[in-house]
Amino acid sequence: METDIDSLLETYISDLRPKAPGSPWVMLNMISSKNGLATLDGKSGPLGGAADKALFRTLRGLADVILVAAGTVRAENYSVPVITERTSLIRASQNKSPLPSLAILTNSLNLDPDSSLFASPHYRPAILTSSARPKENILSIFPNADILQTKGSRVNLNQALSDLAVTYGPVILVEGGPSLNQQLVDLDLFDEFCITISPRNSSDERSQLVTSARSYQPGKVSLDRELIVGDFVFQRLLRNRLD
Repeated sequence: METDIDSLLETYISDLRPKAPGSPWVMLNMISSKNGLATLDGKSGPLGGAADKALFRTLRGLADVILVAAGTVRAENYSVPVITERTSLIRASQNKSPLPSLAILTNSLNLDPDSSLFASPHYRPAILTSSARPKENILSIFPNADILQTKGSRVNLNQALSDLAVTYGPVILVEGGPSLNQQLVDLDLFDEFCITISPRNSSDERSQLVTSARSYQPGKVSLDRELIVGDFVFQRLLRNRLD
């Protein structure tokens, strides 16, 4: 169905995301080239347009937590989240924090402590890592970050999602990259796909295919709707858990 940007945003704002208290509702937000790849010239940003960027900011405003892998933080030069005025008012009416908490998934701690993301005195991102080896000396260079650790050689995503929901709130928006998205699909740890299909083709040889409903057997994931704004297609898919 064809629509405009304002109607697109209001549709996503009105979506229900029911979960039991303390349980996460995990949204995977991603953009795909027309031929199914996750990047154009090495980044996801060039695939987008005005409607996609507006939806991106709106979904951020609806989330309690933004979960993103460290590689994406470095590649896309992440900073303190910016949300829309509309979702800012919604957050205030629901007694949420003014901004969603950004949680960075990293086993290596290869992050820049001097980046703008960690430099703001008014915002505390979270670093989500494992307890595989002593990291106190490295973690100490991030005084303006919350540190969350799970036991094991790598981050236990099941435990991590539960910890994030309890600590910050249940709605967790996952912005990738595609490897993190695929891990969550493989572990069946998601409730919602938000996929934007760009009109642009990509020839990035090292780009991954964007996770889609094809990762599941028929009936496991259903297409909730498909909206069109200009040349962009916006799909919302839901994980069916009736079995």
